Amino acid sequence: MLKREIREDAGSGVDGLREALSGKLDGFLRTDPVSRALWSTDASIYKRDPVAVAVARSEGDVKAVVDAARETGLSVTPRGTGTSLAGQATAPGLMLDTSEMQDILEIDLDGRWCSVEPGVIQGELNARVEPHGLVFGADTSTSDVATLGGMVGNNSAGMRSLVFGTTADQILSLRCVLASGEVVDLRPMPRAEAERRARGGDATARLLRNALEVGERYGDEIRRRYPKLIRRVSGYGLDSLLDPDTVDLTRLVCGSEGTLAVMTRADFRLQQLPPARALASFQFDSLAASARATVAFLAMDPSAVELLDDVAINRARASNAYRGSTGFVEGDPKALLLVEWSGTQEEIDERFESLDEIAREVGASVAVPLRSKEAQAQTVKLRKSTLPLLLGTAEKEKPVAFVEDAAVPPENLEEFVVRFEEIVERAGTWACFYGHASVGTLHVRPALDTGDPEGVARMRRIAEEVADLVAECGGSVSGEHGDGLSRSEFLSKMYGPELVRAFGEVKRAWDPKGMLNPGVIVDPPKMDEGLRISPGRRRLPLATNFDFSDQGGFAPAVELCNGSGFCRKKNSGTMCPSYMVTLDEKDTTRARANALRSVLDGTLSPEELTGEGMKEVFDLCVACKACKSECPSQVDVASMKTEVLNQMGQKHGFSLRQKAAGHIREQLALASRVPRLYNAVAGTVLARRAAGLAGIDPRRSLPKVTTRTFSQRFGELPQGEGPVEVALFNDTWNEYQRPGIGEGMVRVFAAAGARVHLPDVVCCGRPMLSEGLVDEARENAKKNLDILTPLIERGVPLIGLEPSCILTMRDDYRKLLPGDERVEGLAKATRLFEEAVLELDAELPLEGGNPVLLHGHCHQKAMVGTKPTEEVLGMVPGTEVTVVDSGCCGMAGLFGYEKGHYEVSMKMGERRLFPAVREARGQVLVAPGTSCREQILGGTGGHAIHPAEYLANCLQSNGRG
Repeated sequence: MLKREIREDAGSGVDGLREALSGKLDGFLRTDPVSRALWSTDASIYKRDPVAVAVARSEGDVKAVVDAARETGLSVTPRGTGTSLAGQATAPGLMLDTSEMQDILEIDLDGRWCSVEPGVIQGELNARVEPHGLVFGADTSTSDVATLGGMVGNNSAGMRSLVFGTTADQILSLRCVLASGEVVDLRPMPRAEAERRARGGDATARLLRNALEVGERYGDEIRRRYPKLIRRVSGYGLDSLLDPDTVDLTRLVCGSEGTLAVMTRADFRLQQLPPARALASFQFDSLAASARATVAFLAMDPSAVELLDDVAINRARASNAYRGSTGFVEGDPKALLLVEWSGTQEEIDERFESLDEIAREVGASVAVPLRSKEAQAQTVKLRKSTLPLLLGTAEKEKPVAFVEDAAVPPENLEEFVVRFEEIVERAGTWACFYGHASVGTLHVRPALDTGDPEGVARMRRIAEEVADLVAECGGSVSGEHGDGLSRSEFLSKMYGPELVRAFGEVKRAWDPKGMLNPGVIVDPPKMDEGLRISPGRRRLPLATNFDFSDQGGFAPAVELCNGSGFCRKKNSGTMCPSYMVTLDEKDTTRARANALRSVLDGTLSPEELTGEGMKEVFDLCVACKACKSECPSQVDVASMKTEVLNQMGQKHGFSLRQKAAGHIREQLALASRVPRLYNAVAGTVLARRAAGLAGIDPRRSLPKVTTRTFSQRFGELPQGEGPVEVALFNDTWNEYQRPGIGEGMVRVFAAAGARVHLPDVVCCGRPMLSEGLVDEARENAKKNLDILTPLIERGVPLIGLEPSCILTMRDDYRKLLPGDERVEGLAKATRLFEEAVLELDAELPLEGGNPVLLHGHCHQKAMVGTKPTEEVLGMVPGTEVTVVDSGCCGMAGLFGYEKGHYEVSMKMGERRLFPAVREARGQVLVAPGTSCREQILGGTGGHAIHPAEYLANCLQSNGRG
């Protein structure tokens, strides 16, 4: 893990904190303005700017931070991944991030329990225990990023809480640091032992005395006011104090949202996985009908009942990345229930034999079985993506999370839904309904513009009416995500003033000075204060060189990021490659959006847009474009980085390295005039040292050039005699370095009877965009349009061998040349090599396939996917394709060549790609991207080829031309 140093920022007012922590942290402290901005939001509608950020890596760090904060008079807010939806993971004082405390300390498979630090990701724990038939039961939809410490803070739960309960039901013991700095070990204990221990003089005795006194004093009110729900996570767990046999202080800490203690270790029970599971989708004509059917389903012993309304379904259908996850939906239902049954295979088979009968019984119009693992995985993907899909729009009125978490008894769910719809209708807006119908917990998000005073007024009216409705229905204002800043204000409606006083007594016993997460649960502010986007907000007027009009402008494009933290996943996909190896919030998509938002809204000065802090935040962004597809909100940080680099270049000038890198085609063209001399010199130590002066890491081998360029060879290549015409975009790497790829492409199309044109194009502009040279890229785009338009108007498709080049023309040219009608024609004409092969009518004469290990290019994966490549390779008889879930290779154009990036670049490769290549026995390595092939060679010594080369090598002799 990368080591950080304490970050200095004169004038921040936390000199005492820095002094108190100097030399005492395994983690790090940051007090500079940009870093504070990065941690100022969570996934909620709120924004609180911390005074400083401390990232802990040990219990000793946690204790040192709490002690230092107490000495300097600062409050402390503990935080995990920062996916909270109610604002409780934002801090007005010192932010204490425990997400790097990621050790799984012990797993006892026979005893079915584990011991973990708070930063352990739920999904990673399950990946360790699921092969043994065990699972951490509170399965949240954010399992890829949610820390177990954060789940303890919110008492989180997931779709199977009907079976497994909440996080509190998994806890065996907790180890915590109190605001006093004392460390306590908490576990359930017999009441007699608790009464005896309470007579002692230590911290645990003090907390036990308070618990016994509160239980005795408020027992009758607790029995009267606490709803009997699986999903009651509002307030403190005072109902646990009434157990006649046991006193369990872990039930107070769990769900306390960091207001009572900071967890440093937890022992959890592990649950047994069922032998089999299966899902079925039942479609309904109204929300009320689906809510009514939920009660009927509960009599059929399901393990989960999940509701999705038409808003959620249609948003997914409109997303390229998530459209496939709605394939099971038939027609246009108003709502559907995804019902899961668990048990033996025989029990599930019997249940699914009567699906149509069940559908008639519950009033569903359609029943669709979803029994395969692939089908069930798609529904999980759909469910997990709903929130960011809803928020990923440039519209001013967006579905807002503030009443999204209510829980009512399932038998009251129909009334709750109907009356909630009436509240939304009276407010003159619409809402999305989805969630865990099985336990009466729905996530309802009314669409509002919190930047409009009327929007905020409507939000408050809705919040007050919903709180009243929840109380009337015998429910909880929070059933999953906690009270935070959104709902703490309404705890008195749910519990009454007497129990709110009891909450205050508990808070004072644990945290006498109120230093832990102030404003949450006890003494809250108004729910419409501290909004991230609020009336009267300012936006820095910024003239951008890149066009962001398709997202409503630069500021709306930045504000698409809702903070949900999808970019902090580290075990699948590509987003965000730098975070996957540094594990530093600074290197997430969310952080980059937060930094820009903070400049635009005035939290940071305008100078910070082009300052060192912003440069550092964007430094490890490889512009992979994965955020544009894998982030459900489609936050396009690659384009934002281009704009930021352009703004910096305009302000400070572009470096010689940037100019040389941006104009790499010209550099290689010069080298190709004396290829043998250049190649001989490029391989010397002296050349590497000279390159080091230009910003190239001397550990990298300098690229060599071919002795004959592709355009020089083109006239010697065979051509098809059929009517089909295609044009090849002769990219820099094909022309000057790997002409064999282009030769393979021409031979493949010639074998299909097609004629290949070779227009005399210029660089696509991608290297220029990577360096912020937007004006130069625009000039090249114009030149290419002039050259290519006559061919395009004739209907000739334009084929690219290098994914980043051809996809730059498909995507980025829109931002370079808005309003140029030719751009759309060009975009429609572009084809990856593999896409073009799949469009051929002729059958290619292919033979002699091999097992293939495929690594996809980032831009390809983000905008097209690897499926066309898999299909094309699979056309060769005998070819079996294995796709590596390798994320970014780490080279990313010239990123991996640059000084300061080498270690991170190689760590990206070592994460998945290099090990897979080293273990590839008898497999042909295929990678469409030039950078990827170079990284594989540099990191493993393996030689990867392009799909065009693979197909050309497998052409039968009579098809070689």
